[in-house]
Amino acid sequence: MEPSAALAPPRGVSVERPSRPPHSMPALPPPFCLRGLPPLGGARGREEGGGGVGGEGAGGRLSQSAGGFSAGSTERPEVRLSSSGGRPGAMLEAERPLRLLALHGYRQSGRRFHQRTGALRKALRGRAELVTFDAPHLVPGGGEEDDGDGGDPPRGWWFSRPGAFEAAEAAEEPAGLAEALRAVEEAMVKLGPFDGLLGFSQGAALAAMVCALRARGDPRFPVAFAVLVAGFVSRSPAHGHFYREPIALPTLHVVGEADAVIAAPLSMELARSFVEPVVLTHPGGHFVPVGAPQKKAYLDFLGRFRAGQGETEMPGAGAV
Repeated sequence: MEPSAALAPPRGVSVERPSRPPHSMPALPPPFCLRGLPPLGGARGREEGGGGVGGEGAGGRLSQSAGGFSAGSTERPEVRLSSSGGRPGAMLEAERPLRLLALHGYRQSGRRFHQRTGALRKALRGRAELVTFDAPHLVPGGGEEDDGDGGDPPRGWWFSRPGAFEAAEAAEEPAGLAEALRAVEEAMVKLGPFDGLLGFSQGAALAAMVCALRARGDPRFPVAFAVLVAGFVSRSPAHGHFYREPIALPTLHVVGEADAVIAAPLSMELARSFVEPVVLTHPGGHFVPVGAPQKKAYLDFLGRFRAGQGETEMPGAGAV
């Protein structure tokens, strides 16, 4: 399906590549907008610290690159049936929900992200399960995200400078990414199996790196897809190899047009690092939206996959 010239990119979101991208990547066609979702009021979730879940009134728009995602698909039932190998007369059996390993944002924790994605987990009930865990690095100084008793201190996946992180900083000596990838690998083994990833903010940036490794055949991360909310491309030259070539793994990118933490163009730039990204925009800020249009988009995207697909199919092998 060729993109229509009459379909404009999302309002307020730049789809042009920056004049001096941080890493050299082949030019990919920008996503285009499908205006099939009803505009609803823009209820906002928590801005401070990220990870809050938007209310049911948050509107949104869905877009894609050429390659195929239907905005008119119907929602999947909570229990899906699949045949046993397609044999004549084979009995239908219930297919287990998809399992997504969820990577929280900077200055959050697995427990906090679990709490803040309650509405999302409810929306995906019967179709997908979210499993959260802690990033390996403690963020010095605590802050507003600290619970006060030290029982659940804020964490991060890597630092752009000692003890701190800024998404826009081109860190010459980033620290902690190797430990973060090892933590994801261990979670895959101890908490798995998993079918895909859900990442928020810094967690979405890390999930994109995991996708790049998986697309190259890395057996440590047997996932088939990812949902990336408020993600971005790491500016560190040491991380440039993750974006050297288009990442051939299916992804849904969720972009807040009013995001003051990770600006929408940064998330669009990450989407262009993938071969066939599906992009969902919403009018809110730095949170995971779960309004009716977003719920439909999540279910439509997840409906392309089946449980266990990542373990049996290498990227580019066929089905999705």
